[in-house]
Amino acid sequence: MPVRSRLLIVLLASPATSFAADEILTEGGNFSVDVSPGGDRIAMDLADDIWIMPAAGGEAERVADHDQPLRQPRWSPNGQSLLYVVESSAGNVIMIHDLTESSGHVAGDQPVHSQDPSWHPDGERFVFSSARYDSGLDLWETDLPTGLSWRLTSQTGDEYQPAWSANGDHLVWIHRDREGYSLMLRRRGEPEFALLHSEEPLSSPSWRPDGSLLTYLRHTAEGRILEMAILSEPLLVRAIASDELLVDAPVSWPDRQRMFYTADRQIRTRSLEDRRSRPVHFRAFLEPVVAPPPKEIRQRELLVSDPPGGRLIIRSARLFDGIWKGYRPEMDVVIENGKIVSVDERSDRQDGTVLDLGNVTVVPGLIDADAGFGDRRPRGEDILAYGVTTIAVEELPPEIDPLAWESEATPGPRVIHLNGDDIVTEVSGLADGGLENLDILMNARQSIALGHTTLPPRRFATMRDITDVANSIVAGSAANRLAPGAGLHAELLALRAAGLNGEQTLHSAGKNAALALGAANQIGTITPGALADLVLVSGDPLTNTGDLLKIVAVVRNGRFFSLVRLLESASDPVGVE
Repeated sequence: MPVRSRLLIVLLASPATSFAADEILTEGGNFSVDVSPGGDRIAMDLADDIWIMPAAGGEAERVADHDQPLRQPRWSPNGQSLLYVVESSAGNVIMIHDLTESSGHVAGDQPVHSQDPSWHPDGERFVFSSARYDSGLDLWETDLPTGLSWRLTSQTGDEYQPAWSANGDHLVWIHRDREGYSLMLRRRGEPEFALLHSEEPLSSPSWRPDGSLLTYLRHTAEGRILEMAILSEPLLVRAIASDELLVDAPVSWPDRQRMFYTADRQIRTRSLEDRRSRPVHFRAFLEPVVAPPPKEIRQRELLVSDPPGGRLIIRSARLFDGIWKGYRPEMDVVIENGKIVSVDERSDRQDGTVLDLGNVTVVPGLIDADAGFGDRRPRGEDILAYGVTTIAVEELPPEIDPLAWESEATPGPRVIHLNGDDIVTEVSGLADGGLENLDILMNARQSIALGHTTLPPRRFATMRDITDVANSIVAGSAANRLAPGAGLHAELLALRAAGLNGEQTLHSAGKNAALALGAANQIGTITPGALADLVLVSGDPLTNTGDLLKIVAVVRNGRFFSLVRLLESASDPVGVE
């Protein structure tokens, strides 16, 4: 699968967890279950691996592991194989694991970034969701004997989380567009139609084995509700469970009466007539993991090339220095020889040029810890216009001379070259075309002036919750394939949508990125001795991440550049998407 060897991608590809010796898990977090066709075994994606246990409860056995998270195990109709997803921001891949041979391989010829696998009852094909074309996430099907894949849907918006009925006659899935969410049904030989529509998110449909009803989740402001849609005329909708902390995963039906699902960090089961569920107890023994000694981050000394003369004082209404919590009001940042000399409370100063732009917020220059260029050849000014003052890359296009970006005439971000000795962990890679707040980026002044108004490709059906790595995640834009600068802001908006608060989001492109790149206290914070990289914005970026795009000016190595100056040559087609 296409995972870059230098990066340990989080998200969706969070690093495998190291557990203490003799640790026993008796509950989980965001994990899902699937019951075998015979109803005697359960497969689950616990602790980022795939496990099997008795359906009545008991000891769980790990049957598949990987250095990336494994999700969504699905039993084959004969009970001899499992489909599951290997998650990575570089591209999710569906694998098939043969339980008789204890081996796994990529399942067929998949489009890029595949997810949500569901077996057809004939056991020779499966349906899944993926985004190969510009229409968003579509449904695809793969024939295992030939390895060929074909497209099943092409609606505007996203189609995902498909499920075949037990007899293979009918297909159900979720459709999402600007109007909301629909539970879609395609009966054999008939056109698809919406069983029901909701402005609230719907997810995780599942068939009762006799085909008489569907279960699904409705996401409300109070939490998730498990509902069933009885396929009668007219359609009847009933709530099954609303008092449990339900995981966003389909219910598994071993027969027409029993249901298994995960909620409240447990496996739960109930009969359709039961008013309450009961837990299915398990024990998963985690083998002792001897973690290798942490690799020392290679420290870098970042130099200031041709610093400007004189002393510059940047005066602001609010300062987020990346060290203190929240803003520091009425502060002066004193700059000399390209570095920050002091950060003091506002006072009368006669020893330098005072630049007071009024009601602005100053934040550290933004760092893209994993920038990608593709076939783009942007100007340095284009990247600086987004407040990105440092980028880390494995290689630059040969036409780009990073030394030229050190000059006042053709400024650009500082370039940190990565090599095989560099390990940047927990890189975000979250942004895709389904983000509801991406219109903030598409409508930003920089994006319009530079032609960066193309949405990134669709990759994920739903946004993952990454709050468990919120304090260490690093922002990097290569995975979303947008132009440098715009791509980093897409990641910051995605991180905010994934549950990070304003400070955590700024730290991902500030002190977290600097630490991961071996440049702590030199970039990513506003502190004496650091390089003078600042972004001056209008607004409150701790409350609204989109305000980071309301740039008034950028300071790079102590040189001041207004946004107007950086965008003045935007009519040049070079670097435009």
